[in-house]
Amino acid sequence: MNSSKPTSLLTFESDKKHESIEIHCNQKGLENLKSIIDSLLSKQTCDHVHLMTPEWGGDELSSEKQCSENELINHIKIFKWT
Repeated sequence: MNSSKPTSLLTFESDKKHESIEIHCNQKGLENLKSIIDSLLSKQTCDHVHLMTPEWGGDELSSEKQCSENELINHIKIFKWT
């Protein structure tokens, strides 16, 4: 049975020289990332979140890289400092 729920696309990818990070996303991926950032913004103290691909035990990031020349990053940490 096909679900009508849109699939989230959110990848963080490093270029082959490891000089830059590319963020690839669709509407659903951006909405999920915004929700995560909004949650961090609501915290009154320092905090952090982990975003991981399914292979790394998460479901926040997509596993399929969008640029064949890039390296997929499987684990992203976002820190909020006060």
